[in-house]
Amino acid sequence: MVTPVTMFRDRIFYPLAVLVVAAIIGAALSFGGGEDFTDDQIIAEGWQLSGTDLNALTISPGSNGAYIADDGGYIQLSQFTPDGEGPASIGVFATLGPAHERAFAGRLLRVTFRARAGRINPLTEFDVAYYPMEGPASGWNTFELGPDWQDYSFDYMPPIIAAEENVDLIALFPGRAGENETVDLASITVEVLTD
Repeated sequence: MVTPVTMFRDRIFYPLAVLVVAAIIGAALSFGGGEDFTDDQIIAEGWQLSGTDLNALTISPGSNGAYIADDGGYIQLSQFTPDGEGPASIGVFATLGPAHERAFAGRLLRVTFRARAGRINPLTEFDVAYYPMEGPASGWNTFELGPDWQDYSFDYMPPIIAAEENVDLIALFPGRAGENETVDLASITVEVLTD
């Protein structure tokens, strides 16, 4: 007698697939620069992504991104698939390698996005979150966008997990309605908050 194979439902499979792909990309990227820093150096300097490095962001299915060199350099992001339709997505995300995951675990972080509403079809609000691979995410934080550059921040403490080193993700969801409204992103920074 053949027993049926239980398959993952799409709502479970696609988010897991995105996270696995992100982990693979993060692991591959982690062999580059940044891994030679000590935990103390990482804690002191934090982490930043800006300028042409914004091209390293992972654009999930349903999202768009285009780097623009004007105004100091930024990436214009939008979402063309509404949240809950099509493949599950966390939008656009940056990958922090194993050294940063290790150094940031158990420490209070301030995650800051320098952004503004896009010049064409402007988005009114965007969502951001911090996703450790092995632990609970920060939950989505929603911010209202204005026409001028502004810093949008939230605080989060990644958990300390007894597991092999992996990666953390910092996500930005550019429009839950999926109407191709745009947000301009100039930088993402992570600062370790100390006493």
